Amino acid sequence: MKILALETTEQFGSVALRTETHGLAEIVLPKDRRSSQTLHPAIHALFETTQTAPAEIDIVAVVAGPGSFTGLRVGVTAAKVFAYTMGTKVIALDTFQVVASGTENTVPGSQMSIGVDAQRGEVIAAVLRRTEDGHIETVQGPELIPVADWWTHAEQYDNVLLTGPALGRWSTKVPSHIVLAPETDWFPKASVAGKLALLKKFDDVWSLQPIYSRPSAAEEKNQERWA
Repeated sequence: MKILALETTEQFGSVALRTETHGLAEIVLPKDRRSSQTLHPAIHALFETTQTAPAEIDIVAVVAGPGSFTGLRVGVTAAKVFAYTMGTKVIALDTFQVVASGTENTVPGSQMSIGVDAQRGEVIAAVLRRTEDGHIETVQGPELIPVADWWTHAEQYDNVLLTGPALGRWSTKVPSHIVLAPETDWFPKASVAGKLALLKKFDDVWSLQPIYSRPSAAEEKNQERWA
């Protein structure tokens, strides 16, 4: 069985290919261009590098959010089109689970406060824990909070590590006594998503939708109008 994994929750991301037992290859998308420009060339390069034909893919896994509007649309649309065209199964993965699973050097019992940038000075934060058997469980579900409250929110939990893609924008504002994960672990990785897909149930290709960090500006304005 071969799994194609796509991760585009930010403006950039990565793609990976793996089997049930091991990873075959991963390509990180260039950070100087948007994933809408680089995703499909990267998938093509991934197939060439691993000498894999699209028809050999059994599952396409995609990190479905939370994340940026544009990045999520690109990744989820690509996954759905590929799954429909090639007749493969599709699996959607949660950004928080992928980040937590890819955070290295965390011991059993350690907790991670993961933040996703929601723009307008806010983040979506969730707290996850690595259990004694190495699995990841959710301690506190996602909350939309001001970024200045994120560290206070995290300090409510013992032995907590701050991580997540929001640090790409806000790391310099974090108080010095807060422990940060290594920068290489802040962002979700396609290779981790592919591995997690082995543990997940299939999703319906028709109903799969991105999980946005927040409603769009137009939707929020409309909500205020009718409140």
